[in-house]
Amino acid sequence: MGLFLIGLYIGRNRVYANLEKNKSLLKTIRFYGYIIGLPASLLYAWSAMNGHPLGLAAHSAVYTVSVFPLSLAYISTICLWHIHRKEHILFRAMAAPGRMALTNYIMQSVFGIIIFYGVGFALGATLGLIYVEMIAAVIFLLQITYSHLWLSGLQFGPLEWAWRMLTYGKFLKIRKQQVS
Repeated sequence: MGLFLIGLYIGRNRVYANLEKNKSLLKTIRFYGYIIGLPASLLYAWSAMNGHPLGLAAHSAVYTVSVFPLSLAYISTICLWHIHRKEHILFRAMAAPGRMALTNYIMQSVFGIIIFYGVGFALGATLGLIYVEMIAAVIFLLQITYSHLWLSGLQFGPLEWAWRMLTYGKFLKIRKQQVS
């Protein structure tokens, strides 16, 4: 419910639409997010590595207190960075996967199921965290490349195209219009 209310606030106040105007809010969120999130994350990691000496309920509570403020701090940091470096190569690289977010999300889920669960290679229980992170990074790099290649000749990702057609109730052209 808390995340829903935060999203409602961001949407209603169009915080994302004018980052420059909301710079002080973003700085405040970043500050408190790191101040609360980093120590709580360290406490959570310590608890996980030492067999949950705080108890499972406290361990779960520490997780909640760490992950949400820290994620808000991360996104605030990215937004503040974007204000100063709008044309940075990282933001340009992320534009295509962002335009194909639904397709990439579903692809990540399918790849994860195939790689990590029993219906595929069942590597989830055998790999350490660093290998899981490396696989995730490789998959995302492939998705960035795929998204750029796909959108070089087409307007939408395949699932975004289907979603738009269902939303508007009519056939939409997926190919980019040729400029003569």
